[in-house]
Amino acid sequence: MDPEPGRARRLTRSGLGILASTGGALGSRSRGIALVAAAGLLWSTLGLGVRLMDSAGPWRILFYRSIAQILVVGAMVAARNPRGFVRAFVRIGSNGLMGAASLAFSSCCMVYALTLATVAEVTLILGAAPVLAGLLAWLLMREPVIRTTWLTMGMAAGGVAVMTSTGGATGSLRGTVLAFGAALGFAAFTVFQRRGKQVDMLPSVVVAGALILVTTGWLIDGGGISRLDLVVVFYLGGVALAGGLALYTAGSRYLRSAELILISMTEVVFAPIWVWWAFGETVSGTTIIGGAIILAAVVIQTRAGSPWNVPTPLPTPRTRWRHPRSGPTRSAGSPPYPENRARPSSPRRLKPGSKAT
Repeated sequence: MDPEPGRARRLTRSGLGILASTGGALGSRSRGIALVAAAGLLWSTLGLGVRLMDSAGPWRILFYRSIAQILVVGAMVAARNPRGFVRAFVRIGSNGLMGAASLAFSSCCMVYALTLATVAEVTLILGAAPVLAGLLAWLLMREPVIRTTWLTMGMAAGGVAVMTSTGGATGSLRGTVLAFGAALGFAAFTVFQRRGKQVDMLPSVVVAGALILVTTGWLIDGGGISRLDLVVVFYLGGVALAGGLALYTAGSRYLRSAELILISMTEVVFAPIWVWWAFGETVSGTTIIGGAIILAAVVIQTRAGSPWNVPTPLPTPRTRWRHPRSGPTRSAGSPPYPENRARPSSPRRLKPGSKAT
């Protein structure tokens, strides 16, 4: 007969509690990985959309794309905050404003760079974003970067180096500088999203669209836009960019800054493939090898870069399961009072006429 009938039940509850908390964390991380990977896949069509443009220049693309971005993401914010639409923008604070400015800067640099260099060159230079995000997060947030993340960041940078090692880049130096600026701006946007993760940062995407609209409004000359260009630009702003940013913002709640950009490197891998398939834009062998290295870094980061891979200690025999709302309890099998603590005694009754000592 078990001398402690409730012991097995307590151990079972303790184990289930630990498994439930760990499983919830792993489930949240898996959700974040899926959201960010889907965002990168949507963004990979941005270069294809720019190539599909008939006659619109970079500033006109940015202007009309920002309109679609504001309308679509603004509708998302209104749906999530039906009674506090304005308050949702107030809550983003300085982190949201800085993130919006960084995103607007990154968008302008990337679209203009795509008109000066090939899609493969621009998107592959964006592979520097994980390194920049990890360094910015460490500088601004003191966010730790685990060893596996440093390894995969180095692999991503090495993949970019392989892609550009042939020296046959056809883009101008200005296009290369703008692509690097896009990587820096997106890394900053990621870090500010992480700093403000306590609130919904999706309104910052609307603010970024408004900044682009104001900035490019006076740069476009008169005239309209063709019907094909209008359809494509609204896809870029309302589906590819807005949808991707919404997924990315949602995923930023569950992953670290460096992990976010590493997993979104699916954009870097697939963007050259779309334009090669649609327009025959050349993708060299080194580009394919470098893309494979970046994709391998994403897989390693996804599988081994998780802080949840640390083994969870199993409950000990003297561990007692306790509800989170309950007060402190003693260990199973221990006496009501420790041996080094005197048991409280009831006050001694004195006989009539005797004195207390």
